[in-house]
This record gives sequence, C-alpha cells and structure tokens, in this order.
Amino acid sequence: MSEESLYEMVIDSLPSHARHRRTWMSLVRCFSSIEAILMRYFAQQYNSSLPRYDVLTALALHPDGLTMGELSSMLLVTKGNVTGVIRRLEQDKLVRKKTSKSDRRVQSVRISKRGLALWGDMHADYDDIISTIMSGLSVADSKSMIVMLDKTRANVEKNAGEFDVGR
Repeated sequence: MSEESLYEMVIDSLPSHARHRRTWMSLVRCFSSIEAILMRYFAQQYNSSLPRYDVLTALALHPDGLTMGELSSMLLVTKGNVTGVIRRLEQDKLVRKKTSKSDRRVQSVRISKRGLALWGDMHADYDDIISTIMSGLSVADSKSMIVMLDKTRANVEKNAGEFDVGR
C-alpha cells in the first residue's frame, strides 16, 4: 500500500491544464498537514483540540464575552458545533456561560481565569509550532504568500454568490 496521501494522488492524477484544482489541492494539503501537527500536539500536550483552542482564542480576544451566535459566526461554524465545545469547556471550568435576562434564548460566554491561563500556554505553543513550521520561508516568501492568499480570498468572496442555492 502506498504512503502517498489522497491529496498527492489527486494532484498527480490531474491534467496539467487543471491549474485551479492543482492550486486548490496544494493549498488544502498544506493546511491539512499543519492542522494535523497542531491537533496531535494539543491532544498529547493538553488533552485538548483545535476547536477548543479556537473558542478559547475568540473568548480571550473578547474578555467581555460573546454570545453563542457571535462565537459561531466568528469561527465560521454552526451553533451546534460551538454548543458542544462550550459545554465541555464549561465542565472543565475554562469558560462561564450566562443566560440573558432580557431574552432567555441568548447565552453569552466568557473565558475564566483558568481558561485564560490554559489559552496562554496553548497560544505560546501554537506560535512556536507555526514559527518552526514556517521557518524555511524567507521574509519575501512570507510577504508574497500573504499577498497571494489575500488575493485568493478576495476572489473567492467575489465569486461565492455564483453558487448560492435557490437564487
């Protein structure tokens, strides 16, 4: 059995003129490789996950708290995904949830002192891992990549409406 990843097999199978698919698959492969390293590290070092880190990051950056809706919008995930992560973070006393007095359907979440301390450790490790992983890139390479990724994101947002279902 081959050690080649699905991404490499797909990229190798594409015709040379399929530059957009090749670019996309290369981007996904790179992201997935970095994500796997971070997930493995956080699981081993903190018995935690990237979604937990992401939620703690959002809350650390908003010390007054966020509603569950704001949190899901910020993280680009469903409220259901956020609810499960928040429930486990609350059990671990890393966040505090509060129901709005004016609208019982609205819940806000704040990071606890314990959560902020854990996030600080995780954040420092995250930064070290990313710095190490990306250390082979020159300053010029990094700047060029940022420009290209920003251009790609803008193009994606410009063309996203083409695929809205039910128009």
